[in-house]
Amino acid sequence: MAPASFCTPVVLGLLLLLSATRADPFFGNNYVLPQGARLGAAANTVVRNLDAAQTQVRSFLINPTASPFLAAGATALRDYVGNTTTVLGQLYREVAQVATDRVTAPAVVFTRLNLALNNVRQWDQNLTQSLVVLSQSFNYDANVNTAVFFERFKSDIGKNVQQLANVLELLRGAISPIVGEPLNTQQFLQVISANGTLQELLDTVEAAGRLSTDYASSVTRVVAAVRTANDFQSRAYSLIRTHQGFINTAVDRYSAASNASFGRFLVAADSLVTHLKDTNQSFVFRWPLLFSESVREKLDLLNNSINHLTGNIGLRTINVASELDSNQRLFKTGPNPLAYVQEEADLLTRILLDVLQGENYCATGFIASFNALPPQVNALITACLADQTSLESQGSAQLVSIANNFLRPYVTTVYGRLNICFQQPFEKMTECLDNIVETIDFRPQFFLLDLTSQLFFERVQEELPYCNSRVLEFVRNAGLRESCDIRQGPPLLN
Repeated sequence: MAPASFCTPVVLGLLLLLSATRADPFFGNNYVLPQGARLGAAANTVVRNLDAAQTQVRSFLINPTASPFLAAGATALRDYVGNTTTVLGQLYREVAQVATDRVTAPAVVFTRLNLALNNVRQWDQNLTQSLVVLSQSFNYDANVNTAVFFERFKSDIGKNVQQLANVLELLRGAISPIVGEPLNTQQFLQVISANGTLQELLDTVEAAGRLSTDYASSVTRVVAAVRTANDFQSRAYSLIRTHQGFINTAVDRYSAASNASFGRFLVAADSLVTHLKDTNQSFVFRWPLLFSESVREKLDLLNNSINHLTGNIGLRTINVASELDSNQRLFKTGPNPLAYVQEEADLLTRILLDVLQGENYCATGFIASFNALPPQVNALITACLADQTSLESQGSAQLVSIANNFLRPYVTTVYGRLNICFQQPFEKMTECLDNIVETIDFRPQFFLLDLTSQLFFERVQEELPYCNSRVLEFVRNAGLRESCDIRQGPPLLN
């Protein structure tokens, strides 16, 4: 209720105006106060701006599909704008009706206006969740420009609506005494214009018009930014998927070649071990009674060396398979360079959405260079895999050569020399065998095969993660965060 000092002069003025204007055609149903016309125009400006924002966020204009966070942000923006247009649009339509009504009683139009005003409280609550999603989807690092703008608009329009409510409270005090009087809304507005209340109402609505103009323009810019960001992200994701597919194919080719190379070594090693066992067994079987204790120990040591080599090759087979699987996962799904490129694609997508306080021209200008990164990564990693394949193939060839062309004939030759002893007189055979066996030690030769197989496969395979690390470092140095100073983000909106 307005103070008595306000109500009494207003009521007296209304009665005087009523008696003085009943016969005055100037106050007929065709008359609209100049201030009322301005009030209606200002209210309709707000409505048009809200409707324009609603048009911008229709699903056929803003329907990003590149990523879930873009889609979630667009949905939150649609909800925010839709709620705003529905609630505030109805409020300012009622204001426009009040401003230009020439036939309805003031109590009726102002009651409808107050009902529309009551819906604003729910509007304020409905926008909270939309703002949370906007902040999660559209902002990056410490930068919250987009969500801050819409939070600021909600706050500013809320203050404006509160001012509107204050003015309406004054009007409610003026309406109560004239309920039932034959006075239309234009005549009522004429009376309240005398003490400045109408002007205060006009100022409040015109301020809402300026706010809504900025709001509609900003919504338009954000919608355009969403489309741009979606186009960029779609292309970036497509490039990443394509070149990740190329890398996966190269990894599969390498894995097949690596298995083949290691398989050739295993065949040669197995053949060598079989030859060693057969040769030794044949020798032992022929002359078992002639062997002294030292000869038997040496032959047992040979068997132990064969078993040790066989066991190491078995363990190596497991290790090589494990390393191969680890490298496959690293280059296909692990923390590889293209995974980092995708993280930066998401970051750049969010930067492209930050258009309400000036664009980051370094970041937007970096798009062409950014799109060149996936093929560069593909070329570098494919080259590493090709080098690795060649290295393992060469290593396998050398191991096969050591097994077939050195160790096999070496063992054959050594046992052949032992056979010379059996051409000695019987009493000299044991001495001959002892003397020759004393000089025989297969362990260094077996160790040579054991060590080289480890170097050629386990150690060589360990180089591949370093290749991944080097390419990842290249991508970081050539990427968005290093090329554009966006780590802190531009200053926040005030």
